[in-house]
Amino acid sequence: MASSRRRFLELGALASIGGVASASGIGAAQDDRGNGDGDGDEPAVTLTARQEPGKAVYWVLPGPRPLSPFVFGTAENTLRGTDLLQARIEQASQLPSPLGEAVPQLLEDLPFLVAAPDEAREPIEESDGVAQQVLTEPTLYSNNAEVTSGSFEISYRDHQPYDLPGAPGDTPDMVDLEAEFTDPAGNEYVLEHDHVVQPPIPGYQTGGGVLTDGFLHGITGTGSPLFPRVYTYGASWGVGNVHINGELATDDGMRVIHFMTTQTVRDERYRMALDEELPLEPSETIAGQLHHTHGVVLPIKPTPEGPVFAPVPTAFELPNGETQPFIHAMWEQDTLVDGPFADWEYPGGGGQQEGGDGGGADAQADIRLVGNASAWQGDAPEAISGTENPTLTLEEGTEYALVWENGDGLQHNFAIEDGNGEDLLATELLGEQGATQTVTFTASAEMAEYYCQVHPSSMRGSIEVQ
Repeated sequence: MASSRRRFLELGALASIGGVASASGIGAAQDDRGNGDGDGDEPAVTLTARQEPGKAVYWVLPGPRPLSPFVFGTAENTLRGTDLLQARIEQASQLPSPLGEAVPQLLEDLPFLVAAPDEAREPIEESDGVAQQVLTEPTLYSNNAEVTSGSFEISYRDHQPYDLPGAPGDTPDMVDLEAEFTDPAGNEYVLEHDHVVQPPIPGYQTGGGVLTDGFLHGITGTGSPLFPRVYTYGASWGVGNVHINGELATDDGMRVIHFMTTQTVRDERYRMALDEELPLEPSETIAGQLHHTHGVVLPIKPTPEGPVFAPVPTAFELPNGETQPFIHAMWEQDTLVDGPFADWEYPGGGGQQEGGDGGGADAQADIRLVGNASAWQGDAPEAISGTENPTLTLEEGTEYALVWENGDGLQHNFAIEDGNGEDLLATELLGEQGATQTVTFTASAEMAEYYCQVHPSSMRGSIEVQ
């Protein structure tokens, strides 16, 4: 890797949380984007999130990151490693000049934008969790954080649903942002957002620079896969300045600012969950909430030639004597003022979200199945044990917890349809052999069959509701 990457490791962190720098010509503020002073058309979707002063803010420190086997594979079968990194670098080299020179170098310097290089991984000895490997190089996806203070308010203004050709800064999407917070040493930070950009990273799809009501990270291809695939109420990629203790800290040039309001991925110990462990119930999260907001300033600077690696000039000194080269602030007690699913509540009774994935081999289950491409295998209750595509006999109005295991490592999911072939329930795909998924549902007279949407013919069984 390039010398600048080694320098970043010396500083104590090497990663990004999914944003990237924009290309040339985006340093100046523009009236139709940025902090909402423009008079563009009313956005199709607006999400506003805020956290008032007096509630805890978390300053995330550099540290290692355990790797999800579902996303990154194993030592014997590596996924999203060096091969993918090289493929993305080659794709980036096909971008128009000067991006075709700048973006490949950026990926050399910050490979964790798209992959976890093989040489940066080590096995976890005697792990009792999901992860078999850990990325030992420090990243901003660590489980290490200190409580500080601050407040924020952001409005994601989503004018267009997907990225369009053109310069990274050529988008009608907008962000209104006010954010101030402290680091563990008490230094005061204020973020000044300039304007939104569409990151020119191969594979990224950012909805025009502002994305609402979608999924990011993990296996999506957008954002670093080191962060789990996460439901996102709203997210933005932009550029702006950092002020520290009342002074402009980024006088050498703006940096990339990435905000996203997502389902909560931090548990009660402030450990960042892996993909296999989501969704977390509110009772399992650090603040008992469904959602939280991440604010990140990345070590990426826009220049006339394109995005380049440049540490963020923070004032927080790490144990090695260097200052932390990125900012990752998290607001765990945020409020959704308006926007998609702002009023949605997690299903009661402490069960899994209907249609959600997660759970494990020890999850409480009324019905257990093993899924492979040839059929569903009944495992429990005892009456259906060992049978193929067993009939599920249910009582109308009764809530059931069904746990199924991926038996062959192919992509499967669990769906229920009515007698007209319309889906009443469908979960996310699960692709790792041995992984489990918990589905809770209430039996209704409309339910006729259950099946896998990938293998709808062979993996199909009847439902009888009494």
